Amino acid sequence: MTTIDELPELDLLSEEFLADPLAALGRARENSWAARTHRGVEVLSYEGATAVLRSTDFHTGIPKMMEAMGIDPKEMAGPGNTMTLSEDEQHSRLRGVVSAWFTPKRVGLMRDDVIDLVEGLVAPLTANRGGDFTQEVARGIPGPVFCWMIGAPVDRAEELYALSQVMLQAFEGNIDLAEAIRSSGEKMGEFVDELMAMKRKTPGDDLMTIMLEAADAGTVTHDDVHSMAYELLTASTDNTATTAGLIVHLMSSHPDQWTAVRAAPDLIPAAIEETLRVEPRVHELSQFAITDTTILDLEIPAETFVWANIRAAHRDPDAFDDPDEFDVTRGRRRPQLNFGLGPHHCLGANLARMELGATLEV
Repeated sequence: MTTIDELPELDLLSEEFLADPLAALGRARENSWAARTHRGVEVLSYEGATAVLRSTDFHTGIPKMMEAMGIDPKEMAGPGNTMTLSEDEQHSRLRGVVSAWFTPKRVGLMRDDVIDLVEGLVAPLTANRGGDFTQEVARGIPGPVFCWMIGAPVDRAEELYALSQVMLQAFEGNIDLAEAIRSSGEKMGEFVDELMAMKRKTPGDDLMTIMLEAADAGTVTHDDVHSMAYELLTASTDNTATTAGLIVHLMSSHPDQWTAVRAAPDLIPAAIEETLRVEPRVHELSQFAITDTTILDLEIPAETFVWANIRAAHRDPDAFDDPDEFDVTRGRRRPQLNFGLGPHHCLGANLARMELGATLEV
């Protein structure tokens, strides 16, 4: 068995690391599947990352990380409970209220509308023979889509996107961003209050109405509805928009792969998964040990931060053949980890895949 003190040290803030993180992570992984850093334990192998994410000896590290920044997670999300900040039975109950709206079948009902949305965003680039795809197309997709889903006015989509961009900086662990994050959180909370009031007066076939009906039935509280809507609106934009830009970047820099997808559009789902593997939007997922535990051969004391480093895991040659190659026809395929594993597996994974698939098709 190995203790944390016996792990090699990895300096995530060194000039060497910052100059080429992937190369530094690769060298560290060759030395050991895990390393000791200023923020806890960095898990670098695919096997180690999946073991941590599946283990019931950990809870998500997000609440503790926000507390370290001087941000009260409960203050940010409002008076109720959220899926991100909940565990075990409470987490399952909250997730059960909304999960039916995130199945492949349900999100697939919006696919034609997403196609129309993307075609409208792409049209000016076509007319102008080019432009900034990320700014002019990608960032304009997820906001309206989630407004359709939750029943919010679509003309507020740009505002929600901007608020979400700031609030997601909470994951960076930078205390200097705390005030901006807190201010955007207050504005998001005000928007949620408006939306709840609107849907009480005019219910519809939307996610907010379903949550309010669950509150009326006693499954959750109305405070929970507020906090869950806040959480969903915050998490619905950035990752999908950024990944859409990364797909275009990878395809344009690998014309052979673009040719393959154009010749066989049934490769689109594989192209999305390969993009998420090679250029993961989520660089790491933080976990917090709730008890003394062991992962592989490593003893981990309770209250230790353990980071599943997604970039390192996705380039692990023990998990992927030629891991540095972008190959949409990759035969040996293991699940990419952008959406996590276990109880906190990303609720919006099917929605994101649908949006990205429609975008690549257009």
